[in-house]
Amino acid sequence: MNGTSWTMLLFIGLAGLLVGAFVVAPVLEDGGKSVSEDSAWRYETIYVTGSTTVLPIVSECAKKFMLTYDEPIVSVSGGGSGTGIAALIDGTADIAAASRLPKSTEYASAASAGVELIRHEIAYDGLVVIVNPKVTQGLSSPLNLTLEQIANIFARQKTTWNQVDPSLPNHNIFLYNREPGSGTRGSFEEIVMEPFGLQISDDASIVSSNPQMRQNVADTDYAIGYVGFAFVDETIDAVWVSDDGVTYYEPTNENVADGVYPISRSLYMVTNGVPESGSLIDRFIDFVKNPKGQQIVEEVGFIAIYPTE
Repeated sequence: MNGTSWTMLLFIGLAGLLVGAFVVAPVLEDGGKSVSEDSAWRYETIYVTGSTTVLPIVSECAKKFMLTYDEPIVSVSGGGSGTGIAALIDGTADIAAASRLPKSTEYASAASAGVELIRHEIAYDGLVVIVNPKVTQGLSSPLNLTLEQIANIFARQKTTWNQVDPSLPNHNIFLYNREPGSGTRGSFEEIVMEPFGLQISDDASIVSSNPQMRQNVADTDYAIGYVGFAFVDETIDAVWVSDDGVTYYEPTNENVADGVYPISRSLYMVTNGVPESGSLIDRFIDFVKNPKGQQIVEEVGFIAIYPTE
């Protein structure tokens, strides 16, 4: 066989190998092409803990993620934003779920431990002030309160409902508050209380989760509390809120997304440094931000930040 024939056979053989390699290269279920970094994460386990507000998002995304990719394990628990960030700092968690920004004291603790707190914004949320239905009994419209009125109620500067508004019942106000370390409590204090130089009264009854807050307010005559947007249901009444006493906004998806509802916030997943490319932490956070994850954000009652399709 002459040199020209050998050259042609070699070229055809190499082309065949290249075509074969292209055909058999595995493709990830999320549409990405498999490369060397895409193998190890499928056999890893990560632990996510923190905010009970963020918990429904993380739990449902973890379920969907593990159904999509059989081998990796994403373990999820609640406990509050402070608990999650503390676990991230001490190395017992891979991701902290947080409904507030880390505090300066948490940044300092992290720096001392050689941990860099990196925030990943995953959803929008509105904090909803809720009242027992007996408060609004007889009203022909939703209960409208300004941020200052809400602050005064929680600071015990108003102790009966008719002191807030003469049209409301002459009954004592029963206060519910979240536990120290709760991101929902931290956001409520920052947005509602601190602008007026007030603090939530120490005699408020403490509850440890959004579902418990909703249940207790529903079961306690003339009670008031606050929950994350996704936890509102027909057992309680949601307050419409104003920051100027002129326009009152209903806590809806549209008003939170537009930024006009006065008690709005972002929700986060927090990591120790930027996640390593191709790690399970990296893959899971990307999943929460991608259209499938953002659809779950909306399905569980929050507001998507990124495109859902």
